Amino acid sequence: MRGLVRFASLVLFVAMISLGFWYPLLGVLVMGYMLLVLLAGGRRRWCSAYCPRGSFYDLVVSRFSGRRPLPRLLRNGLTWKALLLLLLTAMGLQLLWARPWEMEGLKALSALGRIFYRACLVSTAVGVPLALLFNHRAWCATCPIGNLLRL
Repeated sequence: MRGLVRFASLVLFVAMISLGFWYPLLGVLVMGYMLLVLLAGGRRRWCSAYCPRGSFYDLVVSRFSGRRPLPRLLRNGLTWKALLLLLLTAMGLQLLWARPWEMEGLKALSALGRIFYRACLVSTAVGVPLALLFNHRAWCATCPIGNLLRL
């Protein structure tokens, strides 16, 4: 069952990255999925089995990974706190710019989806080189969401 869930998460991730620009509601779907799993199973279950990006790293990127330890600088608390602050600031500014609360229905959800899509795209653009250079779960050590859930 876990393998099927991880494969479905991988498909969701690939769909989000490749189609999210044209179908921003996929961003809302991914965030809803994340919240549902977090409420049902918590951080450990999310990070180890259900995270779409983690499934992508495990099932695809691990074949090309550098398999080297992550530098201490990238593992310390200051780094992930800085990344969390950066993520929250960027998303907050995008919310202020998009003003989804002034929109109705699907337009508002699409605006939110675009914000989630951009966050996913940028964090993947950072995570893939880390995974190739170090190890396939390098991003997970600095992931703002996973570390926030650890608190």
